[in-house]
Amino acid sequence: MAASAQEMRADMRTKPLRRKRVLVCGKGGSGKSTFVALMATVLQRKGYEVMVLDGDASNPEGLIRLLFGLGIEGEPKPLVEFFGGIETVTCPVDDPRPLTRVGDFVPVPEKKIDLTKEIGPEYYLKKGTMRLLQVGKIEKYGQGCDGPLEKVVRDFMIDGDYASLIDEKAGVEHFGRRIPDRMDIILGVLDCTRESVSIAERIYGFAQDIGLENVWFVLNKTESDDMAAGVMDLLGKLRDKVIGSLPYDPSLARAALSGRAIGEHGAAEHVEPIVQRLEKAVSLHEQK
Repeated sequence: MAASAQEMRADMRTKPLRRKRVLVCGKGGSGKSTFVALMATVLQRKGYEVMVLDGDASNPEGLIRLLFGLGIEGEPKPLVEFFGGIETVTCPVDDPRPLTRVGDFVPVPEKKIDLTKEIGPEYYLKKGTMRLLQVGKIEKYGQGCDGPLEKVVRDFMIDGDYASLIDEKAGVEHFGRRIPDRMDIILGVLDCTRESVSIAERIYGFAQDIGLENVWFVLNKTESDDMAAGVMDLLGKLRDKVIGSLPYDPSLARAALSGRAIGEHGAAEHVEPIVQRLEKAVSLHEQK
């Protein structure tokens, strides 16, 4: 039986990230994918349905290893193929028109994808209430621009109550391609470097350009309180946008070397309060 409007409002209060698209970005090596894997685990524990989209075309394993302990041999079918492949899907800069299904001219953002009915199991891996999909990877030399993959990142919008976590490639190129136009939240992962601070300033500035207020940052791989304090000083006014930090954890590095999944790693306990703060920030924003 369908939930009543009152039940839906109550669920939104307890699960503010429901139906939200969260773009996770930052400097290369800052730990974006690791954070996404841990956050997906935390959200699942909190009762969310979670859709994780691996939007990093350059990382040949990425989230498939972090969440499932698998290598490239276990990859799901590239999501870009559902939309006709890179020969059909166009770059969002050359052709800003929205993504469409094969044989259907209604834009995906206007008629969102039903994961349970439209997307076959060959396109995802599933664990509990969490699904992992990949837009696609750079598979061969000379493959060309990854713009078609970025359009899938931008426009793959799903129907239902999922919290969507989108792991974007390093840097800020996706802002140049207007990928955040259809995101609800931008979450920047910063390691303790000046480069991360510079990228954070650009991320925030770009978000202001499009009027997106739900922009937040997480400090990662902090080896000491002094190091975290140094980054906060460099951030200046942006320190108020930092919603938490994660300490450097050598056991995560060992897990990465071994190829083990890290979703249930103890580091998730540091991510849980960050998720709670993000939920609170989003709730307060929607009450304005």
